[in-house]
Amino acid sequence: MELSARALSELPGVRRQINRIAADLAAGVHCLWLFPDDLVEGGYAEELHHVALCAAPDRLDIPARSASETSSVPSLGVLPEQTGWALDDLPLLEDYDDGFDLGREPVFPRQRSVPRLTGAPEAPESGLLARLAGELSVPPREAVDTLVDPDRRWRPVIGVRAWAESAASTASGDPEQERGREVARLIRSLNAAAKQAGLLPENRPRLLVTARVDDLPPRFPDELELDLATSAVHWWWGTVDRLDSATVVSAVAADVSRDTHRRGEIPRDRILRAVRDEVVSEVCGPDPVLGWRLARRWDGSQGTLEDSLRACLDGVRVVPPQEPLTVPSGVGSGHRPATGLRPAWARGLLQAWDGRSRVHPVVWCGDRSRSDHLKILVSQAQARVLLPWIEEARQRMALRALSAATRPVAELIDLYVERPPAGYRTRAQEVFRTIEVGPLLRACRQGHLNLPVEDRRLLEHLVRARNVLSHRGVLYDRTLHILCDELARADQRWTGDM
Repeated sequence: MELSARALSELPGVRRQINRIAADLAAGVHCLWLFPDDLVEGGYAEELHHVALCAAPDRLDIPARSASETSSVPSLGVLPEQTGWALDDLPLLEDYDDGFDLGREPVFPRQRSVPRLTGAPEAPESGLLARLAGELSVPPREAVDTLVDPDRRWRPVIGVRAWAESAASTASGDPEQERGREVARLIRSLNAAAKQAGLLPENRPRLLVTARVDDLPPRFPDELELDLATSAVHWWWGTVDRLDSATVVSAVAADVSRDTHRRGEIPRDRILRAVRDEVVSEVCGPDPVLGWRLARRWDGSQGTLEDSLRACLDGVRVVPPQEPLTVPSGVGSGHRPATGLRPAWARGLLQAWDGRSRVHPVVWCGDRSRSDHLKILVSQAQARVLLPWIEEARQRMALRALSAATRPVAELIDLYVERPPAGYRTRAQEVFRTIEVGPLLRACRQGHLNLPVEDRRLLEHLVRARNVLSHRGVLYDRTLHILCDELARADQRWTGDM
């Protein structure tokens, strides 16, 4: 089971980009939406094209050139057949007199031929402009003029799938039609005709072109981006963010809960599930299809994570690079991939996610020189989930320690609070509540705090977890489960004390 195209189109980040495209189209500018190759090959781009086009109230979707139109070759008819001279057309011999004067003009020879067959049908026009004209029910030469006719009220958004045009043109073998030249010509023709007709931006016909970078002439997207008055270019770059990844993973968790008829979770399992979901989101990043697969396959154990990831990568359309992929820092903050990185982006190897550039797991999974990359991502995910729990437990423990102190609070601040603010003695309890878990545990061991055994045990696990996560380490299964057990028990214990 795979992530559906409809589910992808309904993710918050994707909807946000579709809304921006709809706003640009409503303002009267053409929109070019560029996808990585795997979205087109996986069929997701078709659904995204449909959803974006349907956001316009008036729309016209140009059908792709059919396979029969691309492969058909027109009949060449019959060439003239050479058969020599016709018998009745031979000339009279010079100075020959047959004795009769009938007044006939001399006859000159002519070549006999069989006329060309006229019944063979001519090949119909199958170019982009011809198909647009067919949808408008006008001749191809009148299509652009019809769209910009001031007397016509209908100003549709015209949908073009450039990947279909590129495939059909390549199959036709005509080099002049490759790489989206027809698409570029149509955009330029509409711009020139609309300008000549004096149409206001909101009254112009607009194109919604969905494409891969290889479906268009080189540098054509950059050319469109310079023409801000008539065109807008949208890249599938940073479209999927952390919220989208979490949405996909949580949807899988909801399906699993429904399948197993789980009516509820104890607090320990809730924390573990949150850690597991965050690990999947962090590891898969901007690839929601991979996140969907891993969320369904991985059982949450650190020992099976790498094997599960490898199994999920076996079915992806992204191909590992032949050479190491070097990504400069800061490239993920822009609205499009840098020119030098576009081949890697098109192949699905590079994407922007959460404001940073991210390489696809297929790049580093199995690479011994990057063996620590997975551990770093797991550590970041664990810290994102567990540090808020640790901080909340620290605040509760500091508050409970005030009533368990065996020394004056001001003295405890002098001993255990690092760099206390000036004048802290006038608000000693407030300052003491900022104490960290390490000094709290040290104060317990020195006998300056008389906390219950279960609270001291919790402090030990909090200190261990915080030290591991602060050094980008990973809490493995046993340590993680014990910490979650202690946090869940403490939460129940403190809730009962309220």
